[in-house]
Amino acid sequence: MVFCSSLWTKAKQLLEFNRQQSETIISYEDLLEEAHQELLEARNLFTYARDPEMIDYAIFHLNAAEQRYDYLIRRIKSQRGYLIQGEKGEFGGSR
Repeated sequence: MVFCSSLWTKAKQLLEFNRQQSETIISYEDLLEEAHQELLEARNLFTYARDPEMIDYAIFHLNAAEQRYDYLIRRIKSQRGYLIQGEKGEFGGSR
């Protein structure tokens, strides 16, 4: 009887852990939306940068945002079974 009680307690803990974990997982679609917003902000920053150091930062930020966006697109496509072999990212960046 103690074994069953212990087993039941462990099962409840595992189910509770899985429930909490699934609530904290962010979908790739949500991350893609966030990355798209970041990309728009990076483009805006680049557009209005005037100081040479700020331009360098804007270019770095824009490249990073493009790479993140491309990565998430590839990840979503691969999860959905699209063939992405040899494909370049949306912005022409290499993988």
